[in-house]
Amino acid sequence: MQLEESQAIEAYIGTEKSLPFYKEAFQKYSAAGVDQFAWQWSWWAMFGGVFYLLYRKLYIEALVYVLLFATIGMIPLAGLLMWIVSGGVLPYFVYKRYQKTKVQVEENISGEEAQLEALQVVGGVNKWAIWLAVALHIIMWVVALNTIMLVSGMPR
Repeated sequence: MQLEESQAIEAYIGTEKSLPFYKEAFQKYSAAGVDQFAWQWSWWAMFGGVFYLLYRKLYIEALVYVLLFATIGMIPLAGLLMWIVSGGVLPYFVYKRYQKTKVQVEENISGEEAQLEALQVVGGVNKWAIWLAVALHIIMWVVALNTIMLVSGMPR
């Protein structure tokens, strides 16, 4: 049994505030019934990067992102370019995971209610990713400020 697309997206995304963005993005990605990449800008994806992926439960993609950023980020301006490109590309990964999950749910689970519940569980968000991002940024700033004070000889 195939789920109605709007309901499936709503169940998978799991956040009302983000729903219009993802519905528009998913519509672009499947224009004329054909899956294709389309640029869909997300400030959260750009500034969040790996935390955006973790928030959206894309763990393998987050690992690849970290490894890629660790290697490419060493090249002057390449890290900045990757950061900018992330804003337009990372939402597409959410769509691809949604498509894969939806197919698996429809093939393996019977009943619309059970399917929507499965999409909510597999999709949705990890709120801990936001707290992780905040904590790591605070640690980064504390270390940076301590380093500046140490190097400049300022008393702590």
